Amino acid sequence: MPALAIKESIETLFPGQYQIDVIDFAREVGANWDDKIIKGFWDWALARPELTTNLNVLLDSFNHLTRSNTVMKLFFQQFIRKGIRYILKYKPDIVFSTHFFCSSVALFARERYDLTYKIFSYMTDPVRGHNLWVNPRVDAVIVSTKEACEYLIRQGEPKDKVKVMSFPLNKKFFEKVTRSREEILNELGLDPGRKTLLATSGGQGIGDTSSYVKKLYKSEFPFNIIAVCGKNRELFDELSKLKDSVKSEVPLAVLGFVDNMHELLEASDLAIAKGGASTTLEVLVKRVPTIFTHCAALHEKGNIDFCVDNKMGWYSKNKNEFNEIIDKIVNTDILEQYKSNIEKNEYIKTLPEAADNLARFIVKELETPYVKHTRSKKVILRAIVLGTRINLYRLKSRNKNKRYKIE
Repeated sequence: MPALAIKESIETLFPGQYQIDVIDFAREVGANWDDKIIKGFWDWALARPELTTNLNVLLDSFNHLTRSNTVMKLFFQQFIRKGIRYILKYKPDIVFSTHFFCSSVALFARERYDLTYKIFSYMTDPVRGHNLWVNPRVDAVIVSTKEACEYLIRQGEPKDKVKVMSFPLNKKFFEKVTRSREEILNELGLDPGRKTLLATSGGQGIGDTSSYVKKLYKSEFPFNIIAVCGKNRELFDELSKLKDSVKSEVPLAVLGFVDNMHELLEASDLAIAKGGASTTLEVLVKRVPTIFTHCAALHEKGNIDFCVDNKMGWYSKNKNEFNEIIDKIVNTDILEQYKSNIEKNEYIKTLPEAADNLARFIVKELETPYVKHTRSKKVILRAIVLGTRINLYRLKSRNKNKRYKIE
């Protein structure tokens, strides 16, 4: 989503001047096995936030050994081979990457064939990342906040390789919605006379949000409920069945993957969500205070802390805390207070221009030549040592596996 937002800004600010392709890199190059592993692991992690949080801590503690360049060479050789081949054919003038593994592949291609394009890695975790984002060999890692900048520097990213620029969102979140709130709610079969709650677990639709939707639907909750299930078909069927089989005074609309989240948020007064980066910032720019029920790991917990610390949202760790928050929202004016806090927040005010600022930055970098930097002896020695270890591991594994091969 950040990449698509920047592409739109470049095409608007510099019409017809540049070819911009946004690709799902591993899938595009045909690294199907590695692509399946990477995406499958993320889905697995989303469903196990406590375990993933501990893994986050482990990643950070190993430092050099768990940076993306090392992890890629150990586990994702198919992606490296096919990605390098793709880049040699494509011949990019600049690479803007929103995933650490994609940054590494672009880097390996540049170093192996002495290519002359710049690589900018955009850390899509706005407040706190993880060690895989650290990559001193790219031209810069761009982050959204000063907190993220401080985190990366602590993990070993050189200070001059970290740049702070606000998080880019699609322009539709800042443009005036052409349809009225009543039209949007009527189309969904909801009551325009009620306040509206929007529940989402991000694009994958994985998490605890559904249990809270069920509870509110079966209660006397005085709001409409919009449940966005994303790509989770099982969740969509489950909530649809609930709506058909259980009578309730609470109006409920069950949706799958949507592309009009900006309209849905425009019609909403409150949200329940996972603490993902895009979701967190989208609800904030639409002035919708949010109850966060879960996050994938520490890097998403930072987004929740940002909202809670600035009194723009709540974090519910269990059902009792959730009930207390809902009771306060229903019986006090805290919702309006939190909306006011969002309006006054200085960081939120920077978001409307974020995509355009990044677009201008990329074009400026595109128009200036790439300067090759020589690596220090210490860095080269470390790369040789790590590379030797990795090659020995591969050789050992290859010989071992030959026993089970049928010619």
